Amino acid sequence: MKKKRMNILWAGVCLLALSACEKDLPVYETEGAWLNFVYYDYNGDQVTAMENVEETMCESHYSFVLQSATKGEEIQQDTFWIEVSTMGFLSDQNRTVELQQIATGENDAVPGVHYVAFNDPQLLAKSYVPAGQNATRVPIVVMRDASLADHDVTLQFTFKDNGIFKPGYEAFATHTLYISDKLAKPGLWDTYYCDYNFGTYTPAKHELMIEWTGNAWDDAYLEELFGGDSGYVTYLGQWFQQKLVEENAAREAQGLDIYREPDGSPVSFEPLSWGY
Repeated sequence: MKKKRMNILWAGVCLLALSACEKDLPVYETEGAWLNFVYYDYNGDQVTAMENVEETMCESHYSFVLQSATKGEEIQQDTFWIEVSTMGFLSDQNRTVELQQIATGENDAVPGVHYVAFNDPQLLAKSYVPAGQNATRVPIVVMRDASLADHDVTLQFTFKDNGIFKPGYEAFATHTLYISDKLAKPGLWDTYYCDYNFGTYTPAKHELMIEWTGNAWDDAYLEELFGGDSGYVTYLGQWFQQKLVEENAAREAQGLDIYREPDGSPVSFEPLSWGY
């Protein structure tokens, strides 16, 4: 009987303890909402830890020359899409996303000249997180101004606190878009060590790679290429070397000079050595 009373007493103590624990558990009641840019690692997995964010993930490049070459038409205005995700509760309504430019002091892009202003009503109408979702792609409309023929411009931006969303984690809250009107080295060229497959980057080589393969050889294509069969990457490096030999021979047979860089040196696809 005594043992039974002790068991009942112990059960009562446990119930009181559980009750106390339940009262101490914090309840997620915040109504705030935050935005982060979505970055991916080199395996195509979304980066969620701030310490894993690398500088190249926070940068993108847009070239009017490159896009015009790959699409077969002269593009004067285009849309660059960037992926964002939310923190906080979902909403049963569409929620507007607003961006704002950060001045860098280094050839900053000018709204209305190099890109459509972020507060443009028509642009804002397309910039929102759909109801019931926690991710979307936000449009940035770039413009082909004549000044881009002289120099590239920098468009660095973050999220604007619009009463709906606030900027999220610092590591995921800023992005930089470089806008140009010439062929430029893709941001991921060094990330994937392309020099060790195709030789040192040059715009002249880049132009030939686009012409001979029909692919853009931009960041999106490099992600796709290096996310696949590594053997195919090796094959492409060898194919470019052989293709250059054949094309140079054909040019010389027609009385033309071989392919050369602007400084007169021959174009080369000879890969750099790893130095092992």
